[in-house]
Amino acid sequence: MRYFICLLSFLFFVGCEENSSNKNSAKKSESVLNIAVSADYPPYIYSQKGKLVGFEVEVINAVAKSLDKTIHFHDIDFHGILKTVSAKQVDGAISAIAATPERREMVDFSNPYHRSMTVLVVPFATSIRSIDDLHDKVVGVESGTIYEDDLKKKNFKDIKFFARKKFPELQEALKGHKCDAIVTGYPEAYEMQNGNPDLKIIPIEGTVITFSIALPKNSPLLKPINDKLQSMIESGDLRKLESQYFKKIVED
Repeated sequence: MRYFICLLSFLFFVGCEENSSNKNSAKKSESVLNIAVSADYPPYIYSQKGKLVGFEVEVINAVAKSLDKTIHFHDIDFHGILKTVSAKQVDGAISAIAATPERREMVDFSNPYHRSMTVLVVPFATSIRSIDDLHDKVVGVESGTIYEDDLKKKNFKDIKFFARKKFPELQEALKGHKCDAIVTGYPEAYEMQNGNPDLKIIPIEGTVITFSIALPKNSPLLKPINDKLQSMIESGDLRKLESQYFKKIVED
């Protein structure tokens, strides 16, 4: 009888411990913001001495602080980011993501927090002077980006696309003469040029785009995130961050 009572007491204790552990785990989960990123895009987001830094890291950290949450970053290839968000494997994603109509069918987007435009990056010793000179050329693009989509919509049938999953691979390809040009964003291009003064940047007119935070459909985080972004715009904090990280800013 004593043994039976002791056994019941033990099982009750274990049950309470497990229940307490589950509650703590749930509480811990609620305090964490899981964010997918493609950390190869300076100055937006990149790794420095084993730590993620950049403009978008500052933005999402400010958002997380306003939500009283800590961030767990998940670094994945850009072309898989929206699928990860759509499947609700993360709470959101930030990585120079443009909110296109096609993408809105998969996920929801916050209000924009930054403007950019599409440019070509080419060597100085090139015959390329504008987008019209890309015929018969090999053009480097990062897979799944708005830049790839925009260029394909131009219907240059004789362009050879050199697609890669990571942006640094395109930089190496341009240096190694495996492609004639890279199509990318304004700030990324200037970041490339900083370390490579032999490169030239050619803006593509009419390609202004805005970037937003991607969220799963009907996410309860959408409104508080929008409220925080609006607060950062009105206070000037967002513009201060842009001035800190970007040498060139696309104005309204």
